Amino acid sequence: MLRATPAPRSTPPARSAPVMVSGALQDLGVRLTLARKLRGLTQEQLGHLADVSTSTVRALEAGAEGVAMANFLKVLQALGLLGQVGQLLDPRHDPETLAYAERQLRGP
Repeated sequence: MLRATPAPRSTPPARSAPVMVSGALQDLGVRLTLARKLRGLTQEQLGHLADVSTSTVRALEAGAEGVAMANFLKVLQALGLLGQVGQLLDPRHDPETLAYAERQLRGP
């Protein structure tokens, strides 16, 4: 009895990031490059300190999509900047926090 071989699954093509996201990645890359250079590090040295490949450092500095967030955080740690991540998504800077508080104070 012959069995039909299932057709290989094709993965959907990766979508590129929206323009605003691409711009934010580019900005982070520029800032990362500046932070590295201010510390007198080469991309290779930073990669070694962060335990990531030099190509990962290059990709981050270029604002490339698809770099693992853990690798970005490892690079920030190597630069002594990991503490700044706590400022991201801080509810004190989220306009929805104020809106929620106002709704709660108004009551039913």
